[in-house]
Amino acid sequence: MVVALGAVVTAAVGGVVTDGGLLPDLHQLPPNDISARTAPRGRVVLTFASAVGNGGQGPLILHGTRDRRSTTMTVTQEIVQTDGTRVRVPIAGGMRYAPGGHSHWHLLQFAAFELRDPATGLLVSKGRKVGFCLGSRFAMDPPVPGAPAVPAINTDCGRFLPGLTRMRVGIDVGYADDYAAYLEGQYIDITHVPAGRYVVVHRADPQKRLVVGDRSDDVASTLIEIGARAGRGKVPSVTTLAKCAATSGAPDQPCVATAGP
Repeated sequence: MVVALGAVVTAAVGGVVTDGGLLPDLHQLPPNDISARTAPRGRVVLTFASAVGNGGQGPLILHGTRDRRSTTMTVTQEIVQTDGTRVRVPIAGGMRYAPGGHSHWHLLQFAAFELRDPATGLLVSKGRKVGFCLGSRFAMDPPVPGAPAVPAINTDCGRFLPGLTRMRVGIDVGYADDYAAYLEGQYIDITHVPAGRYVVVHRADPQKRLVVGDRSDDVASTLIEIGARAGRGKVPSVTTLAKCAATSGAPDQPCVATAGP
């Protein structure tokens, strides 16, 4: 599932050169636990679980800071060097406190969810989730070289602490950050999507803001069949036909799978 980077990579971001940086590798896992359910205002949504692992040579470490006049933290990425030193580079985007059911700080636009036509690759519908609380939630399988026995980055992202002015989030080497299908925002609206076959596409770091060592495994997808509905607002059946691992496709295109009758 995961192959660690075979060489130390040199990166340049924001005018800062990191020569010999131990870079993370965001490995997008295919969408799973896919089904449909009803939502408020008569909508029908496609729900799914998602997960992004770090199969690189270094941890993904992100720092957010703000003054109390701003509601959004600016973000820098901390990169570990081979000699043990660390450098920080600025990252576009920010972190923002999400009240209500979340009640913690979110890194904005870390992932994107899409529903595409498997024949043409055209976008049919997309998810609206914009914020993610990153942490080392579970160990990847198979194990990744260099993974710590106990993750150092596993946080609740300042839960119930909207007044924080600093935040540290990320994913350790060999660990993944996951989101269950029942969580808020883990869906794509399919109210007006007709029955047929579609590809559910998940993209890690869709705007390519982060400094990573490999872009070939940022996208993964699952081919599904959405059944016919018995009536308006009724929930259709959803059948998973094939999963397409991130390493199977180009990073800027949905990985199109063909399976089933």
